[in-house]
Amino acid sequence: MLVFISDLHFVDETAGKHNVPANAFKMVFRNLASHAERAKSKEVKLVLLGDIFDLLRTERWFGVPLDERPWGDKKAKMEKKTTEIFDEIATKNKDTFELFRNMKDLFKSMDSDIIYIPGNHDRLCAEIPDLKKRIIKHLNLNTNNSSNFKHSYENVDYGVFGRHGHEFDKFNYEGGRKYKDEDYSGIPIGDPITTELIARLPYVLIQRVREEGNLSPEEQDTLQRNFQEIENVRPFSATLAWLLYRVREDRRLKEQIEDSVDQVIDYFNDIPFVEKWYERHDKWYNPFDEADKIQSALYFLEKFKVFSTEKLLELLGKIKKLSAKDELLEGAKTDLSYLDNRIQYVVYGHTHEPIKSPLRVRTVHSKIQQQVYLNTGTWRKRHYECKDSEDFISWKEITYLIFYTNKEKPNELDLPVFETWTGSLKRDEVDN
Repeated sequence: MLVFISDLHFVDETAGKHNVPANAFKMVFRNLASHAERAKSKEVKLVLLGDIFDLLRTERWFGVPLDERPWGDKKAKMEKKTTEIFDEIATKNKDTFELFRNMKDLFKSMDSDIIYIPGNHDRLCAEIPDLKKRIIKHLNLNTNNSSNFKHSYENVDYGVFGRHGHEFDKFNYEGGRKYKDEDYSGIPIGDPITTELIARLPYVLIQRVREEGNLSPEEQDTLQRNFQEIENVRPFSATLAWLLYRVREDRRLKEQIEDSVDQVIDYFNDIPFVEKWYERHDKWYNPFDEADKIQSALYFLEKFKVFSTEKLLELLGKIKKLSAKDELLEGAKTDLSYLDNRIQYVVYGHTHEPIKSPLRVRTVHSKIQQQVYLNTGTWRKRHYECKDSEDFISWKEITYLIFYTNKEKPNELDLPVFETWTGSLKRDEVDN
């Protein structure tokens, strides 16, 4: 039995308490054990398909100079700080990591193994030796398994090929399409966006609010939590609407929110790495390239004071259309065109959207194959924009994918098969 999960985004909690509780993993691991027993599986392989550790969504980078951050040029100091951040992530998720280390205890009669594939938020885990050692220890990885810390995973027995999927996201992958290790070492603009925009905005806002002193501590905490949820808004193009909704909820804070947004955007645009990235990606022959998309979104944000809320919401519709195309779906088709012909399932993460998309039916060596693209979704709480009102509804989700060989799950095509399991929890409890 082969299992995929991704996008757990374990954090140090300085930029929000977003960690998945250990009880969720206990429940899922028990379910996986039941699935394996019913299939009489001799092995259980758990593939962690990227963005398991979030080294970007933290306020700890604000305490070091710009050139010591992941987009700076003082590599040794950056690596030291990154390791410190990881250690704090491990502390905050101690019980969960213990479950991973002892996963073999749940599958006593089977050969079990964890395979770790880095994504874009944990890109540095494949590049910093001290981080590798820590991950091997905390996940109890098999050092003889050469699949660990690679950027893709392939298993023809299960007919599966997987990668995190950020390779098809131009904001989160700077490499080429040969997918060599050096292709993954380039720093994408998504790194500073996560830290210097998404994590910094609530940090700056709360500092400003505390200085003004016009909110109670409880109100400050509520405001901070709301703004720390920006990265969990879906679709991502609804981020601006989420901010505008917060402005309307907090009319007396409107000016402070607007000033905080301006301050953060000005700071971001003045970062040397960001300036150089704009120069490299601003192409005269493309009237709306990657640089233009980011600059346009930031321009709209800065116009809180100029546009009415209603006018700005009209402009948001144009941005949403630009992000409507599923680049990962196109990537799955491309991957299948050159993979081993026994591969019929392509698995990605990254988007936080659990997806099953049929691609094509073909015949290989007199056997019918049904090729499918699947996405692992996320285990994070998400906020969905309403279709018929300018508002959001939230719930928690857990998604995992299971693949079986034709011996574990006999079927009429005599090929590997899959199951997807997605659970949603709609409960308006107070997050701890």
